[in-house]
Amino acid sequence: MAIWYICTYCAVYNCAFAQSNAITVKTIVCPNPCKGESTYLLVFEATSGKVSTNRGTIRNDTIAGILPENDFKVTLTFTSVDSLVSTQIVPLPICDPILPLPPLVNSQSLCAGTSITPFKAFTVDGATVDWYDTPHSSIPLKSETLQFIPPRAGTYYARSRFTATGCTSIAFTPVVVEIKRAVCPVMSIRKVSK
Repeated sequence: MAIWYICTYCAVYNCAFAQSNAITVKTIVCPNPCKGESTYLLVFEATSGKVSTNRGTIRNDTIAGILPENDFKVTLTFTSVDSLVSTQIVPLPICDPILPLPPLVNSQSLCAGTSITPFKAFTVDGATVDWYDTPHSSIPLKSETLQFIPPRAGTYYARSRFTATGCTSIAFTPVVVEIKRAVCPVMSIRKVSK
């Protein structure tokens, strides 16, 4: 499922660009920093002639590997067949990542001898959940599931993640399984004399 946003992260940016008669910018694809990407991709259409750019590498009608630098602009230069030169400055969108919210999960308090029931996570934005034993671990105990049965009592951490982009929630949700020892009332037997 493709996710489309206007002027935001991880999406194709289709806005009205200043266009010359020689070059038309069709789309700009933002990098996905959640997957370690840092460069833009630009697709253009040009009339007969040669297109050059100050950033990235041109392959057919695509410019790949565009680093945004500090000004978030790319300059396209078109040289017509009769050597007329025109320049177009294209603004690059600032692509902020869209991150999921942390999941909602309830802790458990169980009596000794009771089976541990699964944690059930709820996400408001269609994200999946990864489960960890520490908030600093890079390897989840269980991935891409809204339910998780912890192996023992303790604290666990749930983190939301968009499967399409790989973006995760900034915060982890800590959840606890506490097992209480069963306390029986103390019974004493007294001998009653008649």
